[in-house]
Amino acid sequence: MPSLFQKEVSIDRPFLVGEKVYLRPFDLDDLEGDYAQWINDGEIIKFLASNAFPKTKESLTDYVKAVLNDPNSVFFAIVDKQSNQHVGNAKLGPINWIDRRTHYGRILSKDTWGKGFGTDALRLLIFYSFEVLNLNRIVDFAVSENQASIKSNQKAGMDVEGEIKEWLFRDGRYQNVTILGLTKTSYLEKKKAGLI
Repeated sequence: MPSLFQKEVSIDRPFLVGEKVYLRPFDLDDLEGDYAQWINDGEIIKFLASNAFPKTKESLTDYVKAVLNDPNSVFFAIVDKQSNQHVGNAKLGPINWIDRRTHYGRILSKDTWGKGFGTDALRLLIFYSFEVLNLNRIVDFAVSENQASIKSNQKAGMDVEGEIKEWLFRDGRYQNVTILGLTKTSYLEKKKAGLI
């Protein structure tokens, strides 16, 4: 089960701690690491909304500063618990405080793929959304061809709610997106049943 503010000896400023990863505040110093490489790697960003234009260090810095200063967003560094290495980022937002809902996004380095890091990070975001921020709904839109992301979402407890036809233009053609969502009621039912 995710924990909030859990302290462990070898990890740096853990805010949310999972089985494989922990989430800590994203620092501007993290821009000196691999983030700029990830966001410009065609394989990593193939299915992300940010894949249309290359990102300079300056544009990435401006983006991060805007998100960090946005009261309707929360931005985390995803860190491998074993190596204490920054391996990705996770974002909630924009958060709609009236309707109590949010969207989420995550990006992970290729060397973490298939290891459950993305699922673990998403479980932490879901826990944080419902049990800390008291939101009522979290949603994601995954390119329907990105089965790895869809399966990861489902393992974390998200439900497939539908599909939007020809929503995104990728690889020279329009592609469908799968809507994944979870309500607080469904989250609590799944948690009580031991499903998440």
